Amino acid sequence: MPVKQRISKLCKQFYPMCKTEQYQFEELLAYHCAPTLKGYKIANMFHVSRTLFPCAEEIILEYNEKFRQKGLTFRILQAERPRITFYLYSIDSFIKILKQEKIRVFLERLGYPTHSPTACLDFLEKRMEEATYPHEIGIFLGYPLEDVLGFIQNKPCCCMGAWKVYDQNSVTRCKELFSLFEYVRNQFIRGVENGCRIEQLMETQA
Repeated sequence: MPVKQRISKLCKQFYPMCKTEQYQFEELLAYHCAPTLKGYKIANMFHVSRTLFPCAEEIILEYNEKFRQKGLTFRILQAERPRITFYLYSIDSFIKILKQEKIRVFLERLGYPTHSPTACLDFLEKRMEEATYPHEIGIFLGYPLEDVLGFIQNKPCCCMGAWKVYDQNSVTRCKELFSLFEYVRNQFIRGVENGCRIEQLMETQA
């Protein structure tokens, strides 16, 4: 039996998520995923040691149930690695991105099967075996294609925030977005520190 399945089976039998572990996970969600949790960004991801959350599969089952009505879902990438990746994304927004012709053509040239979000993420996982951050990963995090291409082509950068911006015409809009992301992240961090649950913070006004 593969390691991932064996761990998952053991977790189902013996693993209640303890309060300390839950708090640690919600701290990570607040810091890394607040913009996606509030619907301002299509996706966020973060990396953790497998030893920190040995039963990560069970954790995302729990949180996927909580986030289902919001159209958000977790996926674990590189699940067999010592360092695993939690990827939280809006499935509807991701599908819309894959339907954009320029993005679809860009990804297909790299070998991505854009007909299916799941197949696309499967291929991203393979690409992450070659390089932890393949250049196109920005597309999966909602970065504009122009900025992904600007990074790949090593163009002069106009400003930096959640990503590097290369289009001078979008600097003002991006700076506003970056400020919003930072505000929401701080709001979530304070909320978790004060004992609020992530699902409660998702309902508050930004």
